[in-house]
Amino acid sequence: MAAQKLILSSLFLLLSSFLSAKEFNFKVLLNDKDIGHHRFSVEDQTVKSDAAFDVKLWIIPAYKYRHKATETNLNGCLTSLQSETQDGADNFALKTIEATPNFKILVNQKEITHASCMQTFRYWDINFTQQKTAINPQDGKLFTLNFTHDGTEPINSLGKSIRANKYTLKALEDQDEKFHIELWYHPETQAWLQLKSYVKDDNVLTYVLQ
Repeated sequence: MAAQKLILSSLFLLLSSFLSAKEFNFKVLLNDKDIGHHRFSVEDQTVKSDAAFDVKLWIIPAYKYRHKATETNLNGCLTSLQSETQDGADNFALKTIEATPNFKILVNQKEITHASCMQTFRYWDINFTQQKTAINPQDGKLFTLNFTHDGTEPINSLGKSIRANKYTLKALEDQDEKFHIELWYHPETQAWLQLKSYVKDDNVLTYVLQ
């Protein structure tokens, strides 16, 4: 009987782990042209992300982006963040120094201090739409977040038409708008379905779920 309980307990833990694991694999489009991918792996309190974009003018490489990040959370607060990023000609290396009493990070050997209980841009979590601030996992900067719920609208996701909940995010740094992002979530499961980011020179990045 004890052995049976142990086996059932182990199976339950494995099943719980499986159910808590989420994978988001997005194809990334720049003005409807495929330029790469951005993947997120969410398991328990750990999130890993990996992005690779390549933009060409005809056949000539014009822009390269590479990003890898790992974050860990506890009780809704960021406890660890590490990332490496190549953004065109700029490179960033970020790591956590301490999580309490303040959240301290080192970015390219420069120390940055934020208040405790921070969060990143947690697009994969519907509760992200309630956040007031977020740390950019690339360079460690802090942004003020303003969300609006724009109702529902039909989108195509994984070959199906879904009337998804749409949110618009304006991310501000020192009162200046730095990011204008639109997000769509499933009306029942609240799963993240799509993203659009309006970047400079009237370009649009679109994340399409694979």
